[in-house]
Amino acid sequence: MKTKALLSNILVGIPGGCLIFMGMLMVNAVLGPLTPTGEGTMLMILCLTALLVGLLARWMRPYHGLGTAIASGLVAAGILLILWLTAAPGSKATLAFGPAGMLAAAAFSTFGGWIFPRLRKKP
Repeated sequence: MKTKALLSNILVGIPGGCLIFMGMLMVNAVLGPLTPTGEGTMLMILCLTALLVGLLARWMRPYHGLGTAIASGLVAAGILLILWLTAAPGSKATLAFGPAGMLAAAAFSTFGGWIFPRLRKKP
């Protein structure tokens, strides 16, 4: 039974992690012409998208949402790790695509999956 839940969390977490990464790039591309975006802005966008994906994972899967949120954050951190390892020397986006970005993706996605039930009003 545990293996089935773990596999389910991983299979749903893969598109969730890709959504975190693509959401960060999409919001950065939209904000680029409007305001100057730097490394700190990209990291904040990454944190926000990871938090939203964690909230969505918990909302869509009430019982297994935390595991899915964790898997999504780890997949996004893995994508950022691959990009960080294969980046050209001297690239400028080291904050969002480095260890800080990997930690932020995993932590904020997990936080989003954990905090969602606590945001609901209790009778």
